[in-house]
Amino acid sequence: MQINAQTRKLLTIFGCILLVLYLLVACAWANFRADSELCAGLENDRIEVVDRLNTGFVTADELTAELAPLLGDLKSRKLSEIGLDSIRRHLVALDKIESATVTRLNDNRLRISVVPMVPVARIWPADGTGYYVNRNGKRIRAGARYHLDVPQIRGNFPIGQLLPLLDYLNENPDLSRLITMIAPRDSANIFLVPAIRGHIINLGDVSNIDDKFRRLEQFYAKVLPAKGWEHYDTISLKWDHQIVATRRHGKLPNLTVPVISELENEGPDESTIAAPGTSEPESSNPAT
Repeated sequence: MQINAQTRKLLTIFGCILLVLYLLVACAWANFRADSELCAGLENDRIEVVDRLNTGFVTADELTAELAPLLGDLKSRKLSEIGLDSIRRHLVALDKIESATVTRLNDNRLRISVVPMVPVARIWPADGTGYYVNRNGKRIRAGARYHLDVPQIRGNFPIGQLLPLLDYLNENPDLSRLITMIAPRDSANIFLVPAIRGHIINLGDVSNIDDKFRRLEQFYAKVLPAKGWEHYDTISLKWDHQIVATRRHGKLPNLTVPVISELENEGPDESTIAAPGTSEPESSNPAT
């Protein structure tokens, strides 16, 4: 019997439908069988800690022990009873964890991998209690166990507004070592306390950072060696194409560097900036 084209087409469609139904049933059955099987435990019998920065905020052993009440005896639990997403959310909620992934492997083991907190700065609030903060503002309490060489920030200023500056310091280690403290007054007056005592730096905002630090380098190379490192109490970089320096004492001869302007008889922009744990300002009060 000859089958016409229309019938062949219908048979093909019918066959495709049967194949799809078979695959759906097979997958559902496989998932049911897999979920009803017991968990084979953790991969390598521990949680993986991907600590590329060697922060030491968390170890595999302590995190495995900390999760023990949540995980229970994995090898006695069915896979269907284990909420992978709830485990991940529990981990991410910990202050010392940056991110986490929880995966079920083909051999019925669980792979749990975490990235410890990746701080971008250490914050010093007015009450003196310090903490580290990541790019998203997540905090971890600073204790004797944790000590990282990251920029120090005084006050509870929004971390997101300082990220361009923090990234720039991270990319320029020599400059990062020069700046001992960031003390923002507001978004347009971000003060920097350098390791060189005697003055503070007003960066202005976080725009044109590369140009501002180039001007500061020129100032350090050409002006301060001649004038003295404590001759100025404030060096301001906030205005384009110039540096405005506030003198500590009376009138001085004109400077030979064209990018420098002097303000006479004015005090420092910020005379109350002090390092954590001290009461004396980084720059002395101007003479009256």
